[in-house]
Amino acid sequence: MKLVLLKDVKHLGKVGEEIVVKGGYARNYLLPTKSALTPSEENLEIINKMKDELIKKEQDAKDIAMSFKANLTGYNQLHKVKVKEDSNELFGSITLQNIIDKMREDGHIIEKKHINLPSGSIKELGTYHANISLHPEVACDIEIIAEKSDDIEETT
Repeated sequence: MKLVLLKDVKHLGKVGEEIVVKGGYARNYLLPTKSALTPSEENLEIINKMKDELIKKEQDAKDIAMSFKANLTGYNQLHKVKVKEDSNELFGSITLQNIIDKMREDGHIIEKKHINLPSGSIKELGTYHANISLHPEVACDIEIIAEKSDDIEETT
């Protein structure tokens, strides 16, 4: 199915490009999320008028993501957790939600869908990296450190 993109879509194309995708992908994702339109004459006229505005919006979103990335440069999280006796295994685990809550405490507002823990939830002491996708073209990594808690009653 032929479509014209209204937004930059990762691994697919940029604003205003004409693309060919399978029907299901178009009907179930691109059209409902208003990421693309069918290339009728009416829509092409609308897209040509809006193209500069759409490119500016995308650039603004990218600039915001770049500034957020600059704020996250060098950012790391320290989680003091209880561990099992004579091992490095945690009681429970450090999940995406724990990471998001800690980021909010530190003043960084981010959605759960933008964070990826490549190794899954953290279940042992150590240093881990989480990938944060701020924009299709902008991503950064943060460091998460799981450290043994000195206090007996403290949890994640």
